Amino acid sequence: MSVKYNKLFDKISERKMTPRELIEEAKCSANILTHLKNNEYISMASLEKICSVLNCGVDDVLEFQNKNINENPYAIKVVSLFSGIGGFEEGLKMAGVNYRVVFASEIDAAARKSYATNFDSTNLFGDITKMDEKMIPDHDLLLAGFPCQSFSIAGKRKGFEDIRGTLFFDVARILNEKKPKYVLLENVKNLISHDQSRTVRKILSTLNDIGYTVDFTVINSSEAGVPQNRDRTYICGIYNGTTKKFDKDIRSVKANSLKEKLNETDFRGFNFFNDISFNNVNKHMEDVLECEVSDDFYYNSVSIKDFLNINHFTDVDNYEERIIKLFDLPREIYNDLERQRRVYSVKGISPTVLARSDSTKIFVERNGEKAIRKITAVENFYMQGFGKKFVDNIKKIGTSKTQMYKQSGNAVSPPVIEGITKKLIYDYLMPEKFNDRNNNDAV
Repeated sequence: MSVKYNKLFDKISERKMTPRELIEEAKCSANILTHLKNNEYISMASLEKICSVLNCGVDDVLEFQNKNINENPYAIKVVSLFSGIGGFEEGLKMAGVNYRVVFASEIDAAARKSYATNFDSTNLFGDITKMDEKMIPDHDLLLAGFPCQSFSIAGKRKGFEDIRGTLFFDVARILNEKKPKYVLLENVKNLISHDQSRTVRKILSTLNDIGYTVDFTVINSSEAGVPQNRDRTYICGIYNGTTKKFDKDIRSVKANSLKEKLNETDFRGFNFFNDISFNNVNKHMEDVLECEVSDDFYYNSVSIKDFLNINHFTDVDNYEERIIKLFDLPREIYNDLERQRRVYSVKGISPTVLARSDSTKIFVERNGEKAIRKITAVENFYMQGFGKKFVDNIKKIGTSKTQMYKQSGNAVSPPVIEGITKKLIYDYLMPEKFNDRNNNDAV
């Protein structure tokens, strides 16, 4: 999909102006005209200046066109916000979903570059806060892993004014304008309890106000066969869906507590996440480790080797992550953070993958001896559930190790998205979509 400005040039002709005269009167830079003639994206600010001169709206001069005339009209149309490297898209791909991203947005240039090496980036744009919601194409499903922010003015204003200035506002304004039938959001675990649950309640009530029936829960990525202890909040909404009282949440005590409170109100909820089952193949870190790892990742000092050789460690069998408790650990291996004092058994699962290189240390055998090393940037991706081909593509474009840690640590876990979207699309979206088509064909 690309932008097209035929209607704009028609307007210019009607006004008996030349394109250059319009650009000069709108006080836009000269290269804007080149972008317009080439049907290239220009900023919303420039479009608004042009429309002000022409006394019309943006919709009157802008339209979208599909570059590929062979695109499957039966594909699920998806909008992806805060796309990162495409974790949501990879999850849809794993689910075998026939989908087409009609619009995606990611502010980070390096992440956009990594996205483009694995997915069609024709419809990938930058800062969503600069995009007019009216420019977003119609779609069936909106996906967003938006950052968590405090809603400091929550309760003091009404409607959208409560969330203005937060990144969730950009999700909400698009939902309010385009009203896709389904929405799936991802956020940190603590969203449920953040600011005494005021933040999540504001998000949920905003979705209700727009017209969405909503369910939410906390899912650990390990449930989907990912070798990582990663809790994340997921919110699913159906536009004009059937409202039901929440059942007991089978995954999260905090989510269940909030649901019990919402059941006492007129909140529009439904039960979705309890029915999701994952392809629960238990994986451990040792299943995704690289065979050959550079010496740079190992702690090779004499003090550490001596320390390991005299067995200053115990293997904790009854703990999910199988932490190796190291006593009197040499200071060079950690900083003051408690997490840095831990070394993890490869027979367990990783702690939550973070966006930096020094976050996880593992206990391994190397050349018949005990050793401690950091996980590699590639392993960081594997512990999120990304496949080898996906990661190889990112490596091929010269992505730095620092960026690879950052991008994998900030991503959603695709196998979790796979499980959620299989349920959402095959049980909800596709039956309705095809029923609508069948009804239209019968008319």
